Amino acid sequence: MTSTNINQEGFYKIRPSARIITTIGSDLIGDSYAALIELVKNSYDADASNVDVIFDYKKIDNEDALVIFVNDDGHGMNFDTFINKWMVPGTDDKLQRKVSPKKRRPLQGRKGIGRFAASILGQEMTLVSIDEHGEQTTAVIDWQVFKSNKFLDDVQVLVEKKSVNKSSGTFLRIIAKNGEDDNKMGCWDSKSITNLINELRKLISPFSEFEKDKFAINVSFKNCPDKDINNKEYKIDTYPIIKFYDYRISGKINNKGEAELIFENNVIPESKQSEKINTKFLLGPNGKYCGVIKVDYRVFDREPDAINNLINKGLINPVTEKYEGKNEIRRLLNEAYGVNIYKTNFRIRPYGNGGVDWLDLDKDRIQNFTQRISNNQIVGFISIQSEEFSHLEEKSARDGLKENVYYLGLKELAKKALAELEVRRFTYRVKSKKSRNKHENKNLTSDVNNLFSLSEIKKSIDFKLNQLNVSTDFKQDISEIFNKEESNKRELKENIEKTIAIYQGQATLGKIVNLILHEGRKPLQFFNSETKIIEREIRYFQKTKKEEILKDLDNSIEGFRINTNTISGLFKRISPLANQRRGVRVNFAIIKVLNESYRIFKNSFDDSGIKVTIDCPEKISLCGWAEDLYAAITNMLENSFYWLSLKKGKEKEIKMKVSESSESVLLDFIDNGPGLTDLEIDSEIIFEPGYSKKLNGTGLGLAIAGEAINRLNGKLIVRKYDHGSYFQMEFIK
Repeated sequence: MTSTNINQEGFYKIRPSARIITTIGSDLIGDSYAALIELVKNSYDADASNVDVIFDYKKIDNEDALVIFVNDDGHGMNFDTFINKWMVPGTDDKLQRKVSPKKRRPLQGRKGIGRFAASILGQEMTLVSIDEHGEQTTAVIDWQVFKSNKFLDDVQVLVEKKSVNKSSGTFLRIIAKNGEDDNKMGCWDSKSITNLINELRKLISPFSEFEKDKFAINVSFKNCPDKDINNKEYKIDTYPIIKFYDYRISGKINNKGEAELIFENNVIPESKQSEKINTKFLLGPNGKYCGVIKVDYRVFDREPDAINNLINKGLINPVTEKYEGKNEIRRLLNEAYGVNIYKTNFRIRPYGNGGVDWLDLDKDRIQNFTQRISNNQIVGFISIQSEEFSHLEEKSARDGLKENVYYLGLKELAKKALAELEVRRFTYRVKSKKSRNKHENKNLTSDVNNLFSLSEIKKSIDFKLNQLNVSTDFKQDISEIFNKEESNKRELKENIEKTIAIYQGQATLGKIVNLILHEGRKPLQFFNSETKIIEREIRYFQKTKKEEILKDLDNSIEGFRINTNTISGLFKRISPLANQRRGVRVNFAIIKVLNESYRIFKNSFDDSGIKVTIDCPEKISLCGWAEDLYAAITNMLENSFYWLSLKKGKEKEIKMKVSESSESVLLDFIDNGPGLTDLEIDSEIIFEPGYSKKLNGTGLGLAIAGEAINRLNGKLIVRKYDHGSYFQMEFIK
């Protein structure tokens, strides 16, 4: 008996199963919210001015059912368009056309699958579409049929056409029931409906150009078991609360990172302040510019006083026509917060959903809570261009953007724009005493001195004793008691100051750990590679006994000696920052500290093309702890390195110059980086702990430097400078 080979060579067609249609709906579209939004986007693409979403609860064939209507007044479809485009999954029709025919809207549905979202919403759908010539196309689709084992081309859909005297538009009627395998009706409870309203409120871009393009979304409920929403209609608009922001930054960033922004301080509306910001955002090595983006961040303070202020700005409940209460304000903020992304006027989910902190704002706030804002304080809107300009691609499952280098660039630019708001908000809050850190031009050293000083108490007691006509001898006895107490506490005060200095040195060490690793990387690479060579050479010598191999081993040993000295020297240079003990004050040469501090960064400076010039006579010295000057200069160098490494071009320079007079020693520290604003210089906010313009900065560098210089009987001063940053350290002899 011979077997028959049924395989025949030749060409065959791929025949998708019918269930691919429901797979598109359930797996690629995602959930019921996304499904409805896809249908609303289709109405927008059809040049509609209005789309009505109606939830109607009724009995069908003696079963509870939910009928969802999605009706629009767009240009509709004729029979040919429905058959050859609507019924073709994955058609590139919209991708080719790019804009709608009448209103020239950027088309949303470019993948050719959004319409199959209806299969998520119900088991049956009736579509009626009327084009502008009165041709009406009607189709009835039973989505259950597509779950069969049939091939897709075996499933037939009833489609009819006729001429009517009606206005153009498309009308969907979707019937949802609770079946054994799905819960298409029951998924719409009061919570999910509230979420839908919020999703639709965030769907439409708040940018001005979209406001001109009228597109109204209305949602209504009929015969609804939830009495709170039964027979109610909601006209979807953006959250009214976003008009009552405390701070705002908005504007445009072009495809080269050049930003034109406006910052607004609206804490006190009667004296609203605004500032134009023109700057260029440089990207790190991991991201690329992603076309033109628009930003609009609205930030709210959430302390009790700020909530009261928000009420006083005039936020009225549209139903009760009364001022909102505190709890209602917080609820509205909780509904609205998040940073949303819009592409061609429509939101990309899930960015902006509560809990989706895609900019890592809460993580950054943990590192620097005094300056950074949290995710629940911002209602943000970012508008990006289409894929061909931005290179930002949506995932097929409608769950965000692909995280490529352009997405990383978008994220970095978004955070840099927000940082411009954060530094100005922080400056205002410090000046107005709203910040948790009350800025009173004090430092830790002066605070510790005041803590252990009894001078104010002595004055008060002297005043009382004089009023009581107490004898001079008695007053002298009292004064000696105070002097003795101050003397006893002096040692404790010095111990506290030393402890503060030790911790600040260790904090500085933590800030520069990446640079230390960079400096030690080359010797470690040498050790790793040369060890393997030595092992190979030794084995070869054991076999051959050739003496020339010993010469090679001598060269390797010399290389180990050189690189070991490099590592040892690095540890010696950073040891002052890791010092657990501090001795007595001594005279030390400034030039030695400057050179040792510079050598920590030398390889990193060389790799980044940064030139460092040190001009300091060897004889100039200070009395105190060399570790303090070491900590100050190291923080200054780390700051300059960060900003200069972002600078494009060849000219990158740091200058340190020391001069001496009979009364003081001056140390000028200058770099040609991006510099400081007049606001930062005049307010001296840069010295406030927590203030930082770095994306992941802690805001400790200049604060630590200032404290360390203060312990050397000096002061850190910032000067206005047109070509970068200019700091001056003045030490009184």
